[in-house]
Amino acid sequence: MRLRNADLNLLVAFDALMRECHVTRAANLLDISQSSMSLALAKLRVLFHDPLLIKSGNALIPTVRARELIPQVEQVLRSVDMLIHERTPFDPAHASQVITMIVVDYIDFVVMPTLMAALERQAPDVSLRLINPNPRRLGEIMSRGDIDLALSYFPTPPENIRTRPLFTDRLVGIARTGHPMFERPLSLERFCEYGHVAIEPGEGATMYNALVDDALQNVGMQRRVVLSKPTFLGVPFVVAQTDLIATLPERLVQRFTDIAPVRIFEPPLHLERLNIVLMWHDRTHNNPLHRWMRDLVAKLFAQ
Repeated sequence: MRLRNADLNLLVAFDALMRECHVTRAANLLDISQSSMSLALAKLRVLFHDPLLIKSGNALIPTVRARELIPQVEQVLRSVDMLIHERTPFDPAHASQVITMIVVDYIDFVVMPTLMAALERQAPDVSLRLINPNPRRLGEIMSRGDIDLALSYFPTPPENIRTRPLFTDRLVGIARTGHPMFERPLSLERFCEYGHVAIEPGEGATMYNALVDDALQNVGMQRRVVLSKPTFLGVPFVVAQTDLIATLPERLVQRFTDIAPVRIFEPPLHLERLNIVLMWHDRTHNNPLHRWMRDLVAKLFAQ
């Protein structure tokens, strides 16, 4: 088929169909009717001389030919996106889009008020949608387009994810004001004997716990975890009313001392620093709005 007779919008439909493997969900993704998406699929099958999606039980799965086409179509769409958006200088004041982000609540608490204030001034029609972290499937959901950016501590990002260092943080201890631990120097044995609050955002991730537990394991010790929870922000109120202690990022703990009767202490062991990074997928790497957004986030974190 000659290019002049081809509808390049079909490639957008192909991308949505491969991401969702479902005609209705792909239609919803592009805000078109199911019948229009079904027609697009029929045209794509003629264009590529392949069924592209076939039934497997109650689901649709891509054919071998479709899987071969996926990276090629993604590259074409990225190139077209660059061609269109690079014609004129990007002005965030005229941008209008929703950017979906994974932001752990610790980072949300520290930076989101400043980020939203900056967006309100510079890009008032750009909206953010924050969702819960999912470390096990980060590469998959980024590739599929479910999220655009992630701000987190992530020691081993998937290979298909780009990263940009933002800042480092360190882990410090937190306990209630008047806790008996402050009556004399804290030994490693006493540190381990107290009940601990452990934080692990996401599905089955051990990234934050590992920083403490691995350091203890290296010296033949183990702490007593009494409470494990997926979010950071409830910790000061639990710690303030109990003899539990927690080991948390310093930037967050400094804010905690303003809202609860808690004190900071130095854990009696060496802990690796947290390297907070910005993560994104190739599909948005050259998008002007996303480039501008990444630069803005990096600038705010640097401040």
